[in-house]
Amino acid sequence: MEILTIDGQELAATEIVGANLEEILLTLLEHPSTSGRVITGVLLNGQPYSEEVPHAALEVDRSSISSLSLDTRTLEDMGLNFLKVGPRYLETLLEALPKIVETFRLGDDHEANEHFLNFLEALQLLMSMLEQTRHVLNLWQGGDGENSSELSVYLDSLVEVLNTLISLQEQKDWIFLADVLEYELADSLKNLARILPLLSQGGH
Repeated sequence: MEILTIDGQELAATEIVGANLEEILLTLLEHPSTSGRVITGVLLNGQPYSEEVPHAALEVDRSSISSLSLDTRTLEDMGLNFLKVGPRYLETLLEALPKIVETFRLGDDHEANEHFLNFLEALQLLMSMLEQTRHVLNLWQGGDGENSSELSVYLDSLVEVLNTLISLQEQKDWIFLADVLEYELADSLKNLARILPLLSQGGH
């Protein structure tokens, strides 16, 4: 490997350890320059790189790498960025709800469940991102602040609604499930969409 940079800073050849791309990246995650940071972009031989399947980087031999460039961001920056883009993500989820609700009420269980499972996957991803952001905010804000407390309340509420939805799906109570989606879940998502920008403003 000829060149390796992290956030524009070139590393010495002795700091580059690993026989393939995955080993190199794992080593770099322990490098002092990446402490407390997340890799957000990888340029491999001048081209953007991302794994299409897990551990694909194992197949990229070190000898084939002429240059590697990493972009990183702090956890605080990642949290702030999510607070900015989160409302748009929530809006997308809210826009998907009416079709799922209508399909359940029309009795098309197969199609409704297909849409619902895709929706649940997106919702669970959102909750994971929110939980990580809450953790970062607690460190960043010292765990205080009215908005931070309100976020915790809305997250707890969302978890309760999600558990109810999963239970109703197991019971195949499609009409009740549609009601919970339309009213309780929609309200929870709207509350989150309202509070996220306030948290973002508080971080400046």
